[in-house]
Amino acid sequence: MSSTTTLQATSVTCDTKHDRLRRFIRRMVEMSGITVTEQQFVENCKTSHGSVERALELMELAEAQNKAAVEQAFPGGWQSANIQVGRKPRPGEETTVLDVRDGLMVRCWGGDMASYRYYCFDFLDCNGKYIRTPDDVKIYSVATAFCPSIEILSIEQSLANSSFQLQQRLSNPSEYARTYDPHWETYLVPEGTLLRVTQINRPDVFFQTPMHGRQTMLVPRTVIA
Repeated sequence: MSSTTTLQATSVTCDTKHDRLRRFIRRMVEMSGITVTEQQFVENCKTSHGSVERALELMELAEAQNKAAVEQAFPGGWQSANIQVGRKPRPGEETTVLDVRDGLMVRCWGGDMASYRYYCFDFLDCNGKYIRTPDDVKIYSVATAFCPSIEILSIEQSLANSSFQLQQRLSNPSEYARTYDPHWETYLVPEGTLLRVTQINRPDVFFQTPMHGRQTMLVPRTVIA
């Protein structure tokens, strides 16, 4: 009797898992808006993540993390906030710039999240044009008595497995590559965060994001976008 019950439970579990994978594949193909077969989608999952199961796990994890982050930042719902998270500075908007090394700078600005006590930053080249983070550069928070040092990821890195971007990459990787701005990368951190920028064969650089009514630390100059 016990053996029969165990077999039945195993069968139900397998069927449920199979059904979840089938629903996931159908949903992603339907959402893509791009002509792609289910078999092509499955092959893209295997190429990008090793299996459809792993792609589903990453999707569910990203959706849960995004939902929790939005609920924490916008208790009343993000639709009513009328903001653009991670946008670049508008003309005339004040930004603060730190020279990291020759030809590389960090730019910090409030953006639409300043009222929520979050600030954006990105990297600029020698011409003042935004660029993606150089391969040899990593950003870490400075450890405090209450929080260990952690690596700071950009918005784009953090959302790399979000439902929209993941379905775009898995449904049609070449189309995703053509529409994605290869130079765009933005970071978002709480106000007053002390950060350490590490570089290969170069000294670390420290800076602190602004706080309301206080001077930003270790940033040599302020410019207007």
